[in-house]
Amino acid sequence: MKASELDRETMKDYFKFYNDLAAKYPESKMVYATEAGMIRKKRLVELLLKKTESFTLDLGCNDGPFKPYIRNYVGLDIASACLRKFEATNLQGLGQSLPFRDGVFERIFASEILEHVWDRDRILGECHRVLEPGGEIIISVPYGRNPYMIRPNGVSLILRRFGVKYIPYVHGRFVKEQVGLLLERNGFTVKQLEQLEKLNIIAIGVKETI
Repeated sequence: MKASELDRETMKDYFKFYNDLAAKYPESKMVYATEAGMIRKKRLVELLLKKTESFTLDLGCNDGPFKPYIRNYVGLDIASACLRKFEATNLQGLGQSLPFRDGVFERIFASEILEHVWDRDRILGECHRVLEPGGEIIISVPYGRNPYMIRPNGVSLILRRFGVKYIPYVHGRFVKEQVGLLLERNGFTVKQLEQLEKLNIIAIGVKETI
C-alpha cells in the first residue's frame, strides 16, 4: 500500500503511533540496551566510522543513538517527540518526500526503517535523488527469521508493556535477496549485503556516478 492511498484517519493513527513510541520507547535506552540491539549497533558503527566526514542523513533518527558517530549530521524522523531532544539540524518529515534538494548528501543511514513503511520503492527513490553520484546508503532491516520477531504478535506484546498501541501494518521482515533487489530496482549498485547472525540484514548501496 502506498502512502498516497491511505485515508486521513489512518495517517493520523500512524503519526500518533510513532509519537507515542518515541516518547515511551526511545531506541538508545530500549532497543540498543538489549543484546540483539548491541550486536547490531556495533556492526553499524563499524560501517559509519569508515567515512566519518561524510555529510549524512540519518533517516528515521529516533532519539539519535548513532549521532555521536556522524560528524556532519542531519536527522529526520516522523515523530516530533524525538526531535524535541535534538538540535536544529534535525527535521520532522516522511521519507516518501524528503525536504532536500537533489544530490545534497554524501551518505544516507537508514537503520530499521524500511520495515515500517508502506511504499519502500518511493522512499528508496527519494534516497537515490538526494544522494550525490557515488554516494552510499547504509540500511539495516530485521531478518525474516529473527527469533525476536517470529512469535505471532511478538512486537505487539513488547510495545503493550510500554503503553503503546501497536498498528499491525508497521513491521515487516526481510531476507537478503529482497534487500538486494530493492536497492537495484531503485538505481543502486549493491556494494555489500550481509546477514548479521539471525537478527538483521545489513546492506550498502551506491548511487552510480554519471
